[in-house]
Amino acid sequence: MHNSTPRARIGRRGFLIGTAGLTLGGAALLTACGSGSEPLVADGPPRPGGRLRTAIAGRSATADVLDPYVAGSSAGGAVAKNVWDKLVAYNNDLTLRYRLAEALEPNADGSSWRIRLRQGVRFSDGSPLTSRDVLFSFERMLDPAKPSAGDLAMIDLARTRADGDHAVVVQMKYPLADFGSVLAGWYCYVIKAGTTTFDATTLPVGTGPFALVNWAPGDRTLLRRNDLHWDGPALLDEVEIIQIAETEARMNAFRSGAADVAHEMSYLQASTLAGDPDARVIVPPAGLMGAFQMRVDMAPFDDVRVRQAMRLAVDRQAMADALYYGYGEVGNDLYGKGAPFYHDRLPQRQYDPERARALLREAGKENLTVTLPTADGLPGQVEAATLFAEHAAKAGITIRLESVPADTYFSQVSGEQPLTQVGWWNYSLDYFYGQTATSASPSNGTGWRRPEWDATFAAARAAMDPARRAALYAELQEELWNEGGLILHSFAKRPDAARAKVGGLRDGVPGTDDWANYATTWLAG
Repeated sequence: MHNSTPRARIGRRGFLIGTAGLTLGGAALLTACGSGSEPLVADGPPRPGGRLRTAIAGRSATADVLDPYVAGSSAGGAVAKNVWDKLVAYNNDLTLRYRLAEALEPNADGSSWRIRLRQGVRFSDGSPLTSRDVLFSFERMLDPAKPSAGDLAMIDLARTRADGDHAVVVQMKYPLADFGSVLAGWYCYVIKAGTTTFDATTLPVGTGPFALVNWAPGDRTLLRRNDLHWDGPALLDEVEIIQIAETEARMNAFRSGAADVAHEMSYLQASTLAGDPDARVIVPPAGLMGAFQMRVDMAPFDDVRVRQAMRLAVDRQAMADALYYGYGEVGNDLYGKGAPFYHDRLPQRQYDPERARALLREAGKENLTVTLPTADGLPGQVEAATLFAEHAAKAGITIRLESVPADTYFSQVSGEQPLTQVGWWNYSLDYFYGQTATSASPSNGTGWRRPEWDATFAAARAAMDPARRAALYAELQEELWNEGGLILHSFAKRPDAARAKVGGLRDGVPGTDDWANYATTWLAG
């Protein structure tokens, strides 16, 4: 939500250790700024000018917002990362790179961090970036009324202060070993001090590669190149981000010529588009989770035996084979496959409808009937729900599918009913669990609230010794694997489509700074 130094790889998306990197205790590596993944090029040399039109999943006009500390849709994220910038950002492998920060410097136990800012950065209106802007951004992000409050909940704002114009000393409520992975989270953009209104009339400024020209909620956003961008001006004159909630409708816009890029297309669409000479299929190097979530605080899933039965009632390999056309692999009910500290030593959960039936009988829930709302909001979402219903029937479970609107599914349905679908992009375990799995998490869609688990998580986040952190994260994940509410059946790479004339489009994994970031994109003639 980016580097070219020599490096040694640990795991598929594990730490990268480079000569320009800096390791801080148990923190993820941070590297110099740059564009991260290699941009994909059209024929011919890069050229300036033109308007890029992109189709991307969004929200309804009533649910859409411009405020980067509130916006939660794919389109909202694309607008935010092209208008504003973060202090640090994720690479595709979930290591980190510096953006508006030049360094993050902890004390011995991670209870205090000094952020050193990049000098010479200006907002698109010409005003300089200073420590005052960072402090104002932190204060606004921590507003309890905003979903961004969970991102930086560990900051003790009252004791946090500016250290001159280009440094901020951040005091923590409790020690944190990896502040960078939190600062790279979804909402953690730096805005100009004093900015409180985000609407079509005000059009606030940012330090990103583009500036706002027009915003029509639920419809489209027009951006214009920011010639003052600290990392060099973009090649494109303009970017038009078009919100289309349904997967099929996005592809129709692409095929008709109404869009030059279609993000988050279906896997079948990607396989059929591969033979089109006027199109390119852009495949990121790592996959995103596909999952159902059970509310552990709602019947019938408040009984762990029912949750275990549901997890045994999905055929993960059949799901991956049928849905993803070679882009997917099985999941094991845990988030973050390949990420630092992911627990890959647990046995792979298998499809076992007879054992599922026995667990339900033991719980007094034999011949269980549940409702699963679904929508065409993510590639393969409806198909996954349909297959789950077929698989679960062999365990005596009836899953009734309920079709709901795609543009409100993740804002009004997901996590609000006993059984729903959920899709999270790729972040560190620190960030994901802080957002979804503690008693105070703002996006706790499974209702998982256990004070002892919270305490272990706090200890894991504070452990400066990587070995200690790994052991604590293994303990946390084992409990979730045994008793949690996620049925995480697969990980699948999310392909995008681009016209052959589009060059410089990065193969970013959603959740990283490279996905839907058009700073390096250009259009051939």
